Amino acid sequence: MTDAQVVRQVLAGNADAYALLVQRHQRTAVAAAHHLTGDREAARDIAQEALVDAWRGLGDLRDPAKFAGWLVGIVRNKCRAFLRERHTGDVPLEDAPLPSVDPPGPQDGPTLEALRMLPLKDREILVARIIGEMSYAEIARSTGTTVNNVRVRCCRARQRLRELMAEAGEAGERS
Repeated sequence: MTDAQVVRQVLAGNADAYALLVQRHQRTAVAAAHHLTGDREAARDIAQEALVDAWRGLGDLRDPAKFAGWLVGIVRNKCRAFLRERHTGDVPLEDAPLPSVDPPGPQDGPTLEALRMLPLKDREILVARIIGEMSYAEIARSTGTTVNNVRVRCCRARQRLRELMAEAGEAGERS
Protein backbone atom coordinates (compact mmCIF):
# COMPACT_ATOMS: atom_id res chain seq x y z
CA MET A 1 0.00 0.00 0.00
CA THR A 2 1.35 3.44 -0.90
CA ASP A 3 1.57 6.36 1.51
CA ALA A 4 -1.23 8.06 -0.41
CA GLN A 5 -3.49 5.05 0.07
CA VAL A 6 -2.70 4.89 3.79
CA VAL A 7 -3.33 8.63 4.20
CA ARG A 8 -6.70 8.25 2.46
CA GLN A 9 -7.59 5.38 4.81
CA VAL A 10 -6.72 7.47 7.86
CA LEU A 11 -8.74 10.40 6.53
CA ALA A 12 -11.65 8.03 5.87
CA GLY A 13 -11.72 7.14 9.56
CA ASN A 14 -9.27 4.25 9.92
CA ALA A 15 -7.05 5.86 12.57
CA ASP A 16 -5.19 2.56 13.08
CA ALA A 17 -3.75 2.83 9.56
CA TYR A 18 -1.60 5.74 10.75
CA ALA A 19 0.61 3.22 12.56
CA LEU A 20 1.82 2.05 9.14
CA LEU A 21 2.96 5.58 8.26
CA VAL A 22 4.73 5.85 11.61
CA GLN A 23 6.44 2.53 11.03
CA ARG A 24 7.59 3.60 7.55
CA HIS A 25 8.78 7.10 8.38
CA GLN A 26 9.80 7.23 12.03
CA ARG A 27 13.46 6.37 11.34
CA THR A 28 13.68 9.05 8.65
CA ALA A 29 12.10 11.63 10.97
CA VAL A 30 14.56 10.78 13.76
CA ALA A 31 17.52 10.82 11.35
CA ALA A 32 16.50 14.20 9.92
CA ALA A 33 16.08 15.68 13.40
CA HIS A 34 19.42 14.23 14.51
CA HIS A 35 21.22 15.66 11.48
CA LEU A 36 19.69 19.08 12.10
CA THR A 37 20.14 19.25 15.88
CA GLY A 38 23.11 17.00 16.61
CA ASP A 39 21.25 15.72 19.67
CA ARG A 40 20.01 12.10 19.71
CA GLU A 41 17.54 12.46 22.57
CA ALA A 42 16.09 15.69 21.21
CA ALA A 43 15.85 14.07 17.77
CA ARG A 44 13.68 11.27 19.12
CA ASP A 45 11.42 13.72 20.93
CA ILE A 46 11.18 16.02 17.91
CA ALA A 47 10.36 13.12 15.60
CA GLN A 48 7.65 11.91 17.97
CA GLU A 49 6.14 15.40 18.20
CA ALA A 50 6.30 15.78 14.42
CA LEU A 51 4.50 12.47 13.89
CA VAL A 52 1.77 13.52 16.31
CA ASP A 53 1.45 16.92 14.61
CA ALA A 54 1.33 15.20 11.22
CA TRP A 55 -1.49 12.95 12.41
CA ARG A 56 -3.42 15.93 13.75
CA GLY A 57 -2.85 17.95 10.58
CA LEU A 58 -3.25 15.15 8.05
CA GLY A 59 -6.34 16.82 6.62
CA ASP A 60 -4.15 19.79 5.63
CA LEU A 61 -1.87 17.63 3.46
CA ARG A 62 -2.62 18.64 -0.13
CA ASP A 63 -0.99 15.67 -1.85
CA PRO A 64 -1.17 12.43 0.15
CA ALA A 65 1.63 10.95 -2.00
CA LYS A 66 4.00 13.56 -0.55
CA PHE A 67 3.55 12.53 3.08
CA ALA A 68 7.28 11.81 3.62
CA GLY A 69 8.41 15.23 2.42
CA TRP A 70 5.63 16.94 4.34
CA LEU A 71 6.70 15.12 7.52
CA VAL A 72 10.35 16.16 7.03
CA GLY A 73 9.12 19.76 6.71
CA ILE A 74 7.36 19.44 10.07
CA VAL A 75 10.53 17.94 11.58
CA ARG A 76 12.58 20.81 10.15
CA ASN A 77 10.27 23.42 11.70
CA LYS A 78 10.38 21.65 15.06
CA CYS A 79 14.19 21.53 14.88
CA ARG A 80 14.29 25.26 14.22
CA ALA A 81 12.14 25.88 17.30
CA PHE A 82 14.35 23.57 19.37
CA LEU A 83 17.51 25.32 18.21
CA ARG A 84 16.01 28.77 18.87
CA GLU A 85 15.17 27.73 22.43
CA ARG A 86 18.64 26.28 22.97
CA HIS A 87 20.47 29.17 21.31
CA THR A 88 21.57 31.93 23.69
CA GLY A 89 24.37 33.79 21.87
CA ASP A 90 24.32 36.77 19.54
CA VAL A 91 25.37 34.81 16.45
CA PRO A 92 22.54 34.40 13.91
CA LEU A 93 21.02 30.95 14.25
CA GLU A 94 21.95 29.85 10.74
CA ASP A 95 25.62 30.70 11.39
CA ALA A 96 25.85 29.11 14.82
CA PRO A 97 27.93 25.93 14.96
CA LEU A 98 26.05 23.11 16.63
CA PRO A 99 27.96 21.31 19.34
CA SER A 100 27.55 17.59 19.41
CA VAL A 101 26.06 16.79 22.78
CA ASP A 102 26.29 13.07 22.18
CA PRO A 103 29.39 10.95 22.16
CA PRO A 104 30.04 9.58 18.66
CA GLY A 105 28.01 6.47 17.96
CA PRO A 106 28.56 3.64 15.53
CA GLN A 107 26.56 5.39 12.80
CA ASP A 108 28.42 8.67 13.30
CA GLY A 109 31.25 9.29 10.94
CA PRO A 110 33.01 11.97 8.98
CA THR A 111 29.94 12.72 6.85
CA LEU A 112 27.71 13.35 9.87
CA GLU A 113 30.38 15.42 11.61
CA ALA A 114 30.92 17.50 8.46
CA LEU A 115 27.14 17.91 8.07
CA ARG A 116 26.94 19.26 11.61
CA MET A 117 29.51 21.90 10.72
CA LEU A 118 27.36 23.33 7.93
CA PRO A 119 25.12 26.32 8.64
CA LEU A 120 21.55 25.33 9.52
CA LYS A 121 20.12 26.52 6.18
CA ASP A 122 22.55 24.29 4.29
CA ARG A 123 21.82 21.32 6.55
CA GLU A 124 18.09 21.82 6.08
CA ILE A 125 18.41 21.78 2.30
CA LEU A 126 20.56 18.63 2.28
CA VAL A 127 18.43 16.81 4.86
CA ALA A 128 15.24 17.63 2.94
CA ARG A 129 16.78 16.57 -0.38
CA ILE A 130 18.69 13.47 0.72
CA ILE A 131 16.94 12.10 3.80
CA GLY A 132 13.47 13.50 3.12
CA GLU A 133 13.81 12.67 -0.58
CA MET A 134 12.04 15.93 -1.40
CA SER A 135 12.16 17.37 -4.90
CA TYR A 136 13.63 20.80 -5.55
CA ALA A 137 10.08 22.07 -6.12
CA GLU A 138 8.89 20.68 -2.77
CA ILE A 139 11.82 22.25 -0.95
CA ALA A 140 11.19 25.56 -2.73
CA ARG A 141 7.54 25.54 -1.63
CA SER A 142 8.42 24.65 1.96
CA THR A 143 11.13 27.31 2.20
CA GLY A 144 9.30 30.01 0.26
CA THR A 145 11.98 30.38 -2.41
CA THR A 146 12.45 29.46 -6.05
CA VAL A 147 13.41 26.08 -7.47
CA ASN A 148 16.50 27.62 -9.02
CA ASN A 149 17.54 29.06 -5.65
CA VAL A 150 17.12 25.64 -4.03
CA ARG A 151 19.24 23.99 -6.75
CA VAL A 152 22.02 26.53 -6.27
CA ARG A 153 21.90 26.28 -2.46
CA CYS A 154 21.87 22.49 -2.60
CA CYS A 155 24.84 22.45 -4.98
CA ARG A 156 26.80 24.86 -2.77
CA ALA A 157 25.91 22.93 0.38
CA ARG A 158 27.09 19.67 -1.18
CA GLN A 159 30.32 21.33 -2.29
CA ARG A 160 30.92 22.74 1.19
CA LEU A 161 30.18 19.33 2.71
CA ARG A 162 32.76 17.74 0.38
CA GLU A 163 35.31 20.41 1.38
CA LEU A 164 34.68 19.82 5.09
CA MET A 165 35.03 16.08 4.63
CA ALA A 166 38.30 16.56 2.70
CA GLU A 167 39.63 18.84 5.45
CA ALA A 168 38.68 16.25 8.07
CA GLY A 169 40.45 13.57 6.04
CA GLU A 170 43.60 15.67 5.76
CA ALA A 171 43.54 16.41 9.49
CA GLY A 172 43.18 12.68 10.20
CA GLU A 173 46.16 11.87 7.99
CA ARG A 174 48.35 14.38 9.85
CA SER A 175 47.58 12.88 13.26
